[in-house]
Amino acid sequence: MGGDDFLDFMTEGGDELQNSTVCPHCGEVIYMDQEIEWIDKDKKTAKCPKCGGEVCH
Repeated sequence: MGGDDFLDFMTEGGDELQNSTVCPHCGEVIYMDQEIEWIDKDKKTAKCPKCGGEVCH
């Protein structure tokens, strides 16, 4: 057991933790790697799929 992948996960979290954010409007957890509607992909601003609010990652 161990290895670089395990150490990375323990110190940085899994991909789902790094690529997710909570909508400040409704509290929904949004996974930025799922299919979402982008407002500005360069600034990583998307619409919440639940409430349509603007979410920055």
